[in-house]
Formats: sequence, C-alpha cells, structure tokens
Amino acid sequence: MDQWVRVKGEAPYRPCVQKMPGVLLVGCSLGLICSWFVRIGLNLMKLNLIALVTLFIGFSFALHAQNMEDIPGSKDPSGLKRYEGTRTTFFEEKAFESYTLPLGKLTKKPNENLFAKSLTLEGKVTKVTYVSNDPNRTALEVFRNYQGELAAGGWEILWEGTGEELSAGKGLLFHSLFPNRPGGTFGICHPGANFLAAKKGGSHLALFVANYKSGFVVPKTLQPKPGVPVIALDVIETQALEEKMVLVKAEEMASGILQQGAVNLYGFHFDTASATLKPESDATLDEVAKLLKSEPALRLLVVGHTDIVGKFEGNIELSQKRAASVVAALTQRLPAAAERLTPCGVGFQCPIASNSSEEGRAKNRRVALVKVEN
Repeated sequence: MDQWVRVKGEAPYRPCVQKMPGVLLVGCSLGLICSWFVRIGLNLMKLNLIALVTLFIGFSFALHAQNMEDIPGSKDPSGLKRYEGTRTTFFEEKAFESYTLPLGKLTKKPNENLFAKSLTLEGKVTKVTYVSNDPNRTALEVFRNYQGELAAGGWEILWEGTGEELSAGKGLLFHSLFPNRPGGTFGICHPGANFLAAKKGGSHLALFVANYKSGFVVPKTLQPKPGVPVIALDVIETQALEEKMVLVKAEEMASGILQQGAVNLYGFHFDTASATLKPESDATLDEVAKLLKSEPALRLLVVGHTDIVGKFEGNIELSQKRAASVVAALTQRLPAAAERLTPCGVGFQCPIASNSSEEGRAKNRRVALVKVEN
C-alpha cells in the first residue's frame, strides 16, 4: 500500500501523518523516544567519564599528598635536623633499650653478624627512617649534608664506613641494624651506602644513608621510589636503668631461702660490662650482711647471672667476677662470713625471662643467693 499521498497545493510526496497507518505512527514515536534515550545515554556516559577522570585525578593527588606526609606520631630526634624534602616512614622510641653501635667494618662469620669493633649501649633509643621523594638527590649528597650538620653541632665522629666495609658482600649490616623498619626498605644491599657513628656528651648516633634500589615495602604507601635516598638515623641517650626493684630485706631473703632454697637479688648495681659494684649497691649489701649475722650456720653460693648480650665465654667470666665482687664487699662488712660464701658465675645459662626484650633481660641480670645444704 502506498504510504505517501499527494496533497493539493503542497510539494509532491509530502509525508502526511494523518494518512499514515497506526503501526507506522507507533514505530516513528518509538524511534523518536529511542533517539532521546540514546542522546541522554550518551550525555550520561560523558558525565560518568568526566566523573571518573575527576575521581582518578583526585585520588592521584590524595595518594601523592599521602606519600609526602610523615607517619602519624613521628618526630625528629631532639636537636637534629632532617634533610629537606624527606618524610618519615618509621619511628620508634623506647625509654630504655640495648643497642650495638658498629665502630668497625662488618666481619663475616658462620651464623653470626659481627663487627670488627662495636660498642654496646643502654638507654633511651630513638629510631627514625626518612625517605626522600626526589630521585635527583643522591645518598652521598645527603650524607655530606649530615656530616656538616653534625660537625657544626659538636658531634665527634667515631667511625665512618662505606661500600664493602658495610655489607661483607651481602648487606648483612642492614639486616642486623635495621630489621624492624618497613619490610624491604633496608632488606638488601643498596648502592652508594654510607654509615657513620658519632658521639656528643652522653648521646651516640648511628647514621646510614643509601640509594633505594628495589624491594617490596609494606604498606605500599611507605614504598620509596627507585633511586631516592633512604636514611636511617638512630640516637641512643645513654643512661642508667630507672630503679624499679624494691629493696629486699634480710627477713624476706631468709624466707625465700627457707621456702625455695634461693633468692634472686637485683640490688647489686654494675656499669655495662663492668664487675665493679656501684655505691647504690650498699643497701642490699647491708641486708645480706644482716642475714648472715642472724644465721651463723648459713652457707651460700653467690651466683652471678647475665643477659644474653655478648659472647658466652665473656658472660661466664663477667658473671663470675661480679659474684666475686659481691663476696668481697660482704667480707669487708663481715669478715667472719668469708668461709661461708662461694662466688660463681653462670652467664646467661639460667634465664628466668625472655631475652628478646629489655624488660626480660633486666630480670635475667641478677645475683642469686643459693643455700648450700651439705
């Protein structure tokens, strides 16, 4: 059937809606509606695309800003500046901890990471890791800046090392000094590594700077860019352990020996690696002297114990010398008791707490009075 009609006075073959069949009318209407939806759909797609691009750009800026920020709660060690354009990725501060400060190159021995020379320190330990965001900076440039800053601040350089002196070929220094940094930051040997140990008054510091090479750091936000300088700065403020142990009275010592056959004492004070009794030991010495006076038949082993820091043989010797110092001091107070006291040292063979923490090591450093039964 012809769908087009000729209308008088009009151009031929003008479409006439009035004469169009109903099916065609519906079809045209649907086509028009579909075209509207297509246009609306295209516009929505454009809007969604713009929104996605905007969201991506915003997320990128937020991520970049996050990667420029220090981790929460971190701060620079007191009196020390940071290198410009760096951020903190690790911070730890402990009121009292043990720290091994390298003063010589790393030596490679079976199952051990040892330095040719080192210093064991105890006190407040602050550890910070800084990461640069500028790949145009080098580890050497950062290291030289720190050298100048430390010299101007009155720090005495105790030792400097670089290259193979630090790694023994396998980056062992990095594992032994910085094991608890964000995983991978110091996990492998990096190029351009420099290290120094310094001292100022009662404070020491360890500074390690290298160019980050590669690795997988968790969380990802702490991942350094390839080639940027990474810095580990540890500051140790040497100080005596705050005395938390209550003085054990002579009566309490007697009760402990009666019930358990021995008593642990923490009132004998020595400097690190020293067997010389300090004056603050006098109160405990006086109480042990009272115990010996009150029980004339009591014979005791005076047993020195250490923590696990250092070599086995060295700790045996140190604990023996400390026990001997205690016996000598007691003999001065009570000469008649000399034959009833026998000093001996067992090093770290008999721990009563874990040596993995400073609190545990402090409990293991003690002198025990053990009753001799026969």
